[in-house]
Amino acid sequence: MMNLEKTSINVSWVRLDADEIEQRIIRAYVQLACIPRENDGFRSLTVARLTQLDVRLTEASPEMTGMPLFWLEVYSDTSHTVIDRYECSEFDEDDLATAVRMIMTAGQRAHDLRH
Repeated sequence: MMNLEKTSINVSWVRLDADEIEQRIIRAYVQLACIPRENDGFRSLTVARLTQLDVRLTEASPEMTGMPLFWLEVYSDTSHTVIDRYECSEFDEDDLATAVRMIMTAGQRAHDLRH
């Protein structure tokens, strides 16, 4: 299985804003091309941190069949589990909008649990 401690782009995140989330996903999507693949065929980076949550974007090798090419995960540092995941073949407008909603929902839940 892949090592989830991968490259991070600027992950500090103060506000939970749909436009900011979308821009971070787009930047991460582009930056994945610059990251070498691991021996298992994956490449991954942390898109953002929301207090105790990490948002990670992973790309599988196109030669791997039976799995999505990309997936975005919201990972809980507290419970060490994936709490939400979105899979897609590319990030078109609909995929991007769905991913943004998923991250905003997870961020809001985490915020509500803290307060």
